[in-house]
Amino acid sequence: MKGSTSTALRVLRQAPSNASSAPRYITSSACVSSTQAEGSFRPGKGEAYPGESPEQAWKRNLNEARIWRRNRESQRSSLPLFIPQSATSTSTPPPQPRPSLSPTQATLSTLLASGAALGHSHTLTSTAYTPYIYGKRAGLSIIDLDQTLPILRRTAALVRDVVKADGVVLIVGTRDGHKKMVARAKERLGDNGYAVNSWMPGVLTNSETFFGLEPMLNKSFKPDLVIFLNPAENTAAIRECTSRHIPTVGIVDTDTDPRIVTYPIPANVESMRTAELVIGTLSVAGQEGRKLRLKEADKKAAESRSRGGRRDRR
Repeated sequence: MKGSTSTALRVLRQAPSNASSAPRYITSSACVSSTQAEGSFRPGKGEAYPGESPEQAWKRNLNEARIWRRNRESQRSSLPLFIPQSATSTSTPPPQPRPSLSPTQATLSTLLASGAALGHSHTLTSTAYTPYIYGKRAGLSIIDLDQTLPILRRTAALVRDVVKADGVVLIVGTRDGHKKMVARAKERLGDNGYAVNSWMPGVLTNSETFFGLEPMLNKSFKPDLVIFLNPAENTAAIRECTSRHIPTVGIVDTDTDPRIVTYPIPANVESMRTAELVIGTLSVAGQEGRKLRLKEADKKAAESRSRGGRRDRR
């Protein structure tokens, strides 16, 4: 027993000396990662490798950009074109393009897109214009288009009825941007429409000087309806229409009293797109009234001819 115990103690005493003499290997993840990072170091865009000159770095970046563009083009050419099944099937017709809206189909979206809701500064808003104000934003008065749209449609019906009754519509637009739209509106109305780009004072109140006595006797100088695209700048013409009891239609902005015309249309006067939309709607409505009148006239002429033929037979 004593011999075995002494042998075990001798082995234990020799173990630390053997462990200290044996070489130790310590691995660190930080050391490995740093070594790998040095081998896989890649500079950013426009940067150079250690020991690389700026010219060499520029050439290398240029070549990399060319390779990247070449690979992108090859990927685009190799990608198959996706065609939906509905387009290839014969039972389903191909989608048709959305038809463009005619001037008579004015909607809230078309009015809003034309800028009709934008008014002047809220400090310049007329007191009588308050019922047509939706609110204010960024210091501007916003016009309520929910009221503008039905007013525009009712005014278009008025123009259609006037032209259908063989009435004369006078269009007044004195700004430079009004010339083309006023000329197109006059073409739609035909013989029932007249257009002016400048108002001569006294055309209605002093008509005998401009037209002579014969138009005065026949009352052919007097229009049945006058449309103003900028009524605030033609107050003299509006006064003449009022004195001759001629109804007026006008695009009225927030800084103008809407009572200066008979049928005000609340909208943005400064926007040429709004003016073109309004006058286009009114002129197309007048064109429809003219077609109805000519159709009724042809129908009456055909009936009168048929009656005359029956009388000749008798």
